Amino acid sequence: MAEIPKFEVEFTKDGQVFDTKQVDAVLASLPQFSDLIIFSHGWNNDKADARALSNDFLAKAQDVLDGGIIPGAQGRTFGAVIVLWPSKKFTDEELIPGGGAATTQLQEDFAPVERILEELKNDPERLGETNVTETRNLLMEQAKKLLPQLKANAGARLQYVSLLRTLVAPDDAHADDGSLEFFTSDPEQMFKNMSDSVAAPVGPNPGGSARLAGQPGGAAGLKDIVDGVMGAARRIANFTTYYQMKERAGLVGRAGLSQVVRRIRQQRPAIRLHLVGHSFGGRLVTAAANALDPNTGSVTLTLLQAAYSHNGLAQEFDGTNDGFFRKLISEKRASGPIVVTHTKNDTAVGIAYPLASRLSGTKASAIGDENDPYGGLGRNGALHTPEAKGLAQALADLPAPYEFISGKVYNLRADRFIRDHNDICKQEVAYAMLMAAIAV
Repeated sequence: MAEIPKFEVEFTKDGQVFDTKQVDAVLASLPQFSDLIIFSHGWNNDKADARALSNDFLAKAQDVLDGGIIPGAQGRTFGAVIVLWPSKKFTDEELIPGGGAATTQLQEDFAPVERILEELKNDPERLGETNVTETRNLLMEQAKKLLPQLKANAGARLQYVSLLRTLVAPDDAHADDGSLEFFTSDPEQMFKNMSDSVAAPVGPNPGGSARLAGQPGGAAGLKDIVDGVMGAARRIANFTTYYQMKERAGLVGRAGLSQVVRRIRQQRPAIRLHLVGHSFGGRLVTAAANALDPNTGSVTLTLLQAAYSHNGLAQEFDGTNDGFFRKLISEKRASGPIVVTHTKNDTAVGIAYPLASRLSGTKASAIGDENDPYGGLGRNGALHTPEAKGLAQALADLPAPYEFISGKVYNLRADRFIRDHNDICKQEVAYAMLMAAIAV
């Protein structure tokens, strides 16, 4: 099959297209395609990383198409759009300063918190840029000066939380992931809740990012084992980073990418669209699809280790509240199949979401898993989602006997193939995405 042509579209932090000529190039190319794959990276902090991931995944899709094992792909012509947006790196190694080692000295060490506060000064307009504003610099310098006072001074703890809250807005806060508590919890209670250590249970394949430097054989689950006030201060700062990326991914998706998708459909109404997102890119493409009109046909979603709540697509997950993106399904804003890869090997998502549990004061028996109300999609799949009922299966060897149906959600357990959060560029993963594509 002919090589998949690729186009880049870059967005700024507020969801604006950086260069309109990029969109013009996509629109001009549409007559040659029956299908358009739209791929978004996740928490990378430079264009080289984002491009490498995107191109590698699309190369695996090319390999699968060239292998002739996708039934119904004959006569389809695929193009691809690579979405670039100003995310930040948010890795499990950064969540665990010192490689998970806990010492008395580390509990009194301000350096891990200072590193996060220093990074929070940067608010890039574009992916890979450095943009430290005077205001953010002043706020985070004030926060750093409070660190020696946090242990003994409740007023300092209150001010520390207040300073971090000024960096983000509550627009994307929701009950499905505990983020409402970031804005509403009493700071003193927040410090108390976040002072306990956090550990993500080890997955079936403890390789990749579950193996920490200086720990031969890998860790028995990634652990954030520094407790006390300084541990809480660092977790609150990490949650701020997580929330900022959640907020940004949602904004770029609903204000930016969704408008590009609308223009594509206006120009070529019959084109099939396949939105694919990794990590926070999964939230971005879900937000884009969620901003489309009800009953939008021929749109599929493939969410690869997506960094949002496992209740994000749910119906009344707590008996009352729907997930943040429930209308995506209930109103058929993306009417095609939704494919979700998930694995307990994903310790990055497995730790980001226990942070939300601690923030809310929840004490789950198995933190971060499907019994934790604030687990992540990339770890547990879509829960409390009627359209996923009875459709859980394992990501399989090729050619896999998938029979994806529009309007359904498929949780593909990827333990055998995805070893860690970024390990998505596999032919087996690309095959699942393409099988969803040919279902519409």
